[in-house]
Amino acid sequence: MNVIEIKSCDSQTVLTLSPHSRNPDEVLFLAKISAAPFSGEVLASTYVNGPPTTLFDDMATSWTGWSGSKDWHAIDGDLSFGATITSLGNVTLVVEMSANSGDDTLKATLKLEAGSLDRIAHDVRSIFRSA
Repeated sequence: MNVIEIKSCDSQTVLTLSPHSRNPDEVLFLAKISAAPFSGEVLASTYVNGPPTTLFDDMATSWTGWSGSKDWHAIDGDLSFGATITSLGNVTLVVEMSANSGDDTLKATLKLEAGSLDRIAHDVRSIFRSA
């Protein structure tokens, strides 16, 4: 799979992830927010911190609930994800992007259904598999 879309269940906001390039030490990937009141994109790296698959797999495994926030961030700080869940199974995914050494930032919130976490984790894994 070359591109995945994660759609918010309570708004038009969409997070799109797509691989840009691969080498033995990292995958560069494009993360894009669209259909929100604003949009933006950033090129992020899996170098050192690995891909965000671990975050999405952990969310899917813990779909009945977890404490606090589950987080992933790119080493350079250009992209981060933070996920929380309520006791009713409502998942909030906060996407933060920055550019120009943090001078320009974008923050978007997507609401996800706990029942969709397995599919989302599967889709995220598919774009970070070795080609």
